[in-house]
Amino acid sequence: MSTTNKKATAATAAASETIDEVFHEAMRSYEKALKSGIQLQEESVDLWKDLLTELGSAEELQAKLEAMKADAFPKARKRMEEFVETFNRTSNQTIDLFEKTLGVYQATSVTDAQRRVQDLIESSLSTLRVNVHSALNTNAKIIASWKELVDRFGPAVK
Repeated sequence: MSTTNKKATAATAAASETIDEVFHEAMRSYEKALKSGIQLQEESVDLWKDLLTELGSAEELQAKLEAMKADAFPKARKRMEEFVETFNRTSNQTIDLFEKTLGVYQATSVTDAQRRVQDLIESSLSTLRVNVHSALNTNAKIIASWKELVDRFGPAVK
């Protein structure tokens, strides 16, 4: 085996390891986003349960529910739609990164493989940056909405 072939084989092996690491990191990020969504739903159920347990009379409950229906529910729906949109975008990005990962193995030369690996790495980092920024913004909005809901519709001080 010539020196050039040995170098190409070593470069391909290194690229494969890098691609594998990037792919696994993307999958971990996807899994974290999914777990965050599930945790958000669990916390929402707990908040609703606490809120409904602490309400007073039937008249108070009806008044608060009417107010929620008019104001809080549309906001909560909007936040959940934003979450679903983020989840769908993240899913599509993961699929695109996976396609780029497979594309590296279809390279016709070492130069082509290097170009594809560089594109994959740049895309992965860009996707990670966008997803972290989006997750932080979305979570901040959701928390602010829930805080507003609890502040506004929480049990009255007796």
